[in-house]
Amino acid sequence: MAPNAQTIYAIRFFLGLLSASFWPSVVALIFNWYTPSELAVRLAFFNVSDVAGAMFLGILQAALYRNMNGVHGLSGWMWLFIIAGSITVGQGLLAFITIPDSPAITRAVWLTKDERQLARDRMDSFGATTSRIVPVAVLKTKLRQIVVHPVTYLVMISFALSAWSSQANSYFVLYLESIKDSAGNRKYSTYQVNILPLGGYALQIATSIAFNWLSDWKHWRWQIAVGSSVVSAIVLAVLSAWPSNDRTILTFYFLTYATNAGNPSLMAWLAELLRTEPEARAIIVAMTVTLVYVGHATIPLGAWRVEDAPRYPIGFPMATVMSAATVFTLLTLLWWARKHPEIAERGYGGASLQEEVSEDDEGRGDVEVGKGGAKVSSASKDVASGSQRR
Repeated sequence: MAPNAQTIYAIRFFLGLLSASFWPSVVALIFNWYTPSELAVRLAFFNVSDVAGAMFLGILQAALYRNMNGVHGLSGWMWLFIIAGSITVGQGLLAFITIPDSPAITRAVWLTKDERQLARDRMDSFGATTSRIVPVAVLKTKLRQIVVHPVTYLVMISFALSAWSSQANSYFVLYLESIKDSAGNRKYSTYQVNILPLGGYALQIATSIAFNWLSDWKHWRWQIAVGSSVVSAIVLAVLSAWPSNDRTILTFYFLTYATNAGNPSLMAWLAELLRTEPEARAIIVAMTVTLVYVGHATIPLGAWRVEDAPRYPIGFPMATVMSAATVFTLLTLLWWARKHPEIAERGYGGASLQEEVSEDDEGRGDVEVGKGGAKVSSASKDVASGSQRR
């Protein structure tokens, strides 16, 4: 047990430091192994795994609060940290030996030589370049290109605004605790407050997987991303008005969980636009997540203050504006991509930079990964506009 607040601060610092690379690393991993017809739904599965974890912890927290409070002199919340921490350590050890890196450089012992080649062929079939070791000079060039390229900022801003606006349902529990019956008593017990949000999590999982499966099937990248933000803006606008009926508020609070399908489709769209730029994909995702976390750490201080619960006169209107702004930035990205369809084939740096990487690979004897340039050329415009001929 931490003896003081300073210890908590130190623990939280190292927890953040050690976990910072997890989300962008896994997204980059998915980019390297799945084709466009598979990508969005895989990203959705990964995205909602966090939601499933929250559901599991909600159930576990309710059970521990009821059944293990005081066992061996420990409170129920202490048992939650012990059990959840043990599971996390076990998963980390398992991941250390199972994560396969990239098809170009994988050394996973559970993949055969033929399976590795199959993975390379699959990605090469639509012209994707997967992650590999590149010279420092090439990496510096790529970083300079990423910093000045409009796609970088359109993706970052779109994703971040969507993520920040989705924080609205993070305060659902405080709303449930505020509901009173006719006698002025809390309507829902602590146990019920832990259980009720599980319905919202289940809705988020179902809608995210369903809409991103549709994104893969119909190749509706921008359509799913924009549609989710439009619905989010409408739902949040209703909560901004704060209807007098608790049932209406509960309904729209639950609907906020159904508006999180857009970001996996946006990430899948990014992976296709920058199919020849594995380093750029990974760096943009990392930059995006950093921006999102900065917002998550600072925005609630002014917008989602505890004293404003449960109506949040700043938070809900601001989240509404963020959702509407997401629509604008996504449509701007669509306009830019349609105007520059060549990005899917040439990437940020054009042929000369890609040839430099290939020449370096050949000089070092690395595995050569095909670019599929001829195949990309015929489909690049379709990828940019978000529609694919089948």
